Amino acid sequence: MTMNKSHIFTLAAFALFVIMTPRLCAQNSVSAEKAESLRQEFCNYGKKFIGCKYVSGATGPNTFDCSGFVYTVSRESIGYQLPRQVKAMYSYCKSITDADRQAGDLVFFKTTSSGEVSHVGIYIGNGQFLHCASDGPNTGVIVSSLRENYWKGKYYKSGRFLPAGNETQSPSSASSGTASGTYASASGSSSSGSSQSGSSFLSKLLVDGSLSFDWNFFDADNFRLNFRGLTGNLQFRYNSGNFQPGAGTSFRWDSGTGTIQLPIFASLTIGEYFSIFAGPVICIGTPYLPGNDDEEIESSFFPGIIGVCWNTPSFDVKKAKVCFTQDIHYTVFNKTDGSALSPVKSAASGLVFSSGVRVTLPLSQML
Repeated sequence: MTMNKSHIFTLAAFALFVIMTPRLCAQNSVSAEKAESLRQEFCNYGKKFIGCKYVSGATGPNTFDCSGFVYTVSRESIGYQLPRQVKAMYSYCKSITDADRQAGDLVFFKTTSSGEVSHVGIYIGNGQFLHCASDGPNTGVIVSSLRENYWKGKYYKSGRFLPAGNETQSPSSASSGTASGTYASASGSSSSGSSQSGSSFLSKLLVDGSLSFDWNFFDADNFRLNFRGLTGNLQFRYNSGNFQPGAGTSFRWDSGTGTIQLPIFASLTIGEYFSIFAGPVICIGTPYLPGNDDEEIESSFFPGIIGVCWNTPSFDVKKAKVCFTQDIHYTVFNKTDGSALSPVKSAASGLVFSSGVRVTLPLSQML
């Protein structure tokens, strides 16, 4: 295959992406001591707002709603951008057990008749949490206890977005029930730093599995809706915050070109709903131009595929998170002599939309 300038650029971009992937992991990995410092700063900054009033939709500086309070405290204290809404915030966090909960984790509640997650607070240790309440005897930013009958009955789950800390809880300081003092880990763990780092790394590895149907709306000669096959996808990604590097592979039956495609890609998930991916493609079978079975074309191993994907907010099904996904990807095909296809034929062959369902599980729950 003859490589033109666009092929060389794509190859260079992919190489740079692969080089940067481990660096992204390293930049987002912090020591347990640093994590503990972040957690304390997060909690202590939130306590400064105790007494502020509740206003629906508000994010400060003097009024908040429950998610607006957590959102603003996280952003302004430690520079961490969480999703704005409660359900999105819950989907963003890694679910943890009550025994693993530490100061700086989030606690979620179901307080409405809908049965959905509707309230969030910041856990500060010793069964207490800081939150912005909308009703009850005390409203606004207050400290409450998970042992209170009301909150005990509404409590749903705990979630983590910060790395685990390593400091044990101090019952004397945490039991005061005030906004002063330092609240530390409730786990009581005394494991070594190295084992905590390994555990933290594994706990952040996520496995995404998806199934989708492929389509586009034109071939080389006609503008029409076309079924382009089915795709099964498996991806591993590191849940390091707003930038989550990953890698995976797909099994794709492409009815348009009459081939089986096996993309091997690196990915980068940005925020909660968007990701990009690129990599080489192994093509099994002889491809033909969609809409013209007499015109043989040639697949490209590298550059192979590049695409973008976005998804809906996820919902829980037992231990898994489920969402609907949509991606647009372009797979490179050429003429049989290695030269480039015309823009129309190139798009008809390689530009495909995939609509499907994705299931996500922490790798630790699969081991």
